[in-house]
Amino acid sequence: MKNASQEQRFDRLVELIYESVQDIGQIAPAMQMMCDEVGALAGHYLHMDVSTREVFSSVISDPALRAGEAEYCNYYSSVDERLQWVATGAVGEWRADYQRFDERFVRRSEIYNDFLFKYGVRHLIVGRIGGAPWENEGLSFLRPLGAAEYDDDDHLFLTRATGHLVRSAALRRHLRALESQQQADQTLLQHLPYGTVWVDAAGRVVSFNDVAADILGAADGLRIKAQRLHADDAGAERMLAAAVAQATGSQGRRGQWLAVRRKLQAQPLVVSVIPARAGQLAECANDGPLALVILQDMARQRMPRGPVLRKMYGLTPAEARLAEALLDNQTVESYSLAAGVSRNTVRTHLASLFAKTGTRRQAELLRMLMLSEPQVPGAPQM
Repeated sequence: MKNASQEQRFDRLVELIYESVQDIGQIAPAMQMMCDEVGALAGHYLHMDVSTREVFSSVISDPALRAGEAEYCNYYSSVDERLQWVATGAVGEWRADYQRFDERFVRRSEIYNDFLFKYGVRHLIVGRIGGAPWENEGLSFLRPLGAAEYDDDDHLFLTRATGHLVRSAALRRHLRALESQQQADQTLLQHLPYGTVWVDAAGRVVSFNDVAADILGAADGLRIKAQRLHADDAGAERMLAAAVAQATGSQGRRGQWLAVRRKLQAQPLVVSVIPARAGQLAECANDGPLALVILQDMARQRMPRGPVLRKMYGLTPAEARLAEALLDNQTVESYSLAAGVSRNTVRTHLASLFAKTGTRRQAELLRMLMLSEPQVPGAPQM
């Protein structure tokens, strides 16, 4: 039977193993505890692409052997003939080098004669704890020269810890995938032609991209004051606050959009407020809900109404051109002359606009087209 002290040590080992999910450095004291149990001189954690020999992460349990760790990562990993054998092992399986490599192999091997023997180590036992077809995550434990081979008790102890090591590696892999996706999302947002501002439930600005910094820096209609997003227009200010509260509320979270009047630009700033999660933003330490505020400056983007109307109603290019002309207060007759098309053709396009927008008269059509644009606070309603 194991005594209480042994169980306490093992519990502490398990804690360190799971702490290494977010801090891989914690695998060093975990490996040192395992070294003490199996009589190893050092433990080595290695995460690498075996096919290219690229080392992603490496940790050695004994600080005195960090020079050797650097040597291995910088050179010996590229000539280590054992790595293909290591990578073919099943996840959770422990394999000893003496079970595969005989003395003849050791005598001619650069990795043993020029590297391991120099640091006074010989027998290696290695376990794959994670990985995909293109990568390998594993632990190896090295015994000093002249030490006996690993026995059944050593294998039993390693096997007992294996489940925790494998689960921690799976969690680490999942965390890396999430972090990679977050970085990709942030990179994409930085290159979108929109300003993006992340706001927490208290209304504080958490982060914003370069486009948003440029728009807010102009302080025309929208700005940051006391770490909060504010609109100059009182109506827009109320709508913005309500939209952020709705997007970050505990229930019924939903997005809204509005337009903010500006003094220096004739076109308003289009603002969309979308519910988001803290996990979508790497630099946010708050676990609470966030709102993603998207700033669309039509004056900067020079986005014509035609493509927007075509997308919304499935219009043909000719129908979209007529819709734009009607929004610019042209009549069927004036558009016919300006576009060089017959009145009958224009009327055919007009009938199609009625059908696609669900309207029957020209006044209804104009109202529908105007409602396709975001509401400007304080603007007169038709």
